[in-house]
Amino acid sequence: MNNIFTKLKRLNLSKKQTAFVIIGIIVFIIMVAGELLGSSTEVDSSTGESINSEEYIKNTEKELENIIGDIQGAGKVKVMITLESCYENVYATGSNVKTDEEADASKAEYQEEYIVLKNGSNNEECLVIKVFEPTVKGVAVVAQGADNPTVKNAILQTVCALFDISSAKVSVEKMQNN
Repeated sequence: MNNIFTKLKRLNLSKKQTAFVIIGIIVFIIMVAGELLGSSTEVDSSTGESINSEEYIKNTEKELENIIGDIQGAGKVKVMITLESCYENVYATGSNVKTDEEADASKAEYQEEYIVLKNGSNNEECLVIKVFEPTVKGVAVVAQGADNPTVKNAILQTVCALFDISSAKVSVEKMQNN
């Protein structure tokens, strides 16, 4: 790293030109890293790019019904989940310096831009650096065996553990006999 700065000093570049060079190097490194990692970090349907909130809720409810149904004494189970938020992607950004040709360097404007990667088929994608999973707001469970306090507590503890939510956000009730 010191070699880069030493070589830049030898070129006698202005501060503005040095900033452009450093930003260019950083962008280049990020793009190369994105290309190297691109094949192993392709966004799939489980990351929210191609799944909507209804599908997420439906799939999660089915999985939860299966898990709770396996609790001894739970019996038949129905589940409803509400979400506080859905998938959210955080994209990599970089700063681009814009200056007026007649203005001095003290009037430079910085503008943030998304870092865009091109894949093999000339499609462009923004570089995703983090994906936030959906946040569960509340869960309602109706189970045949919920009249048993031990079963009700087991269901409550399971839901709280799976979604990392407080018991105040979970309702467990006995299923109506039909």
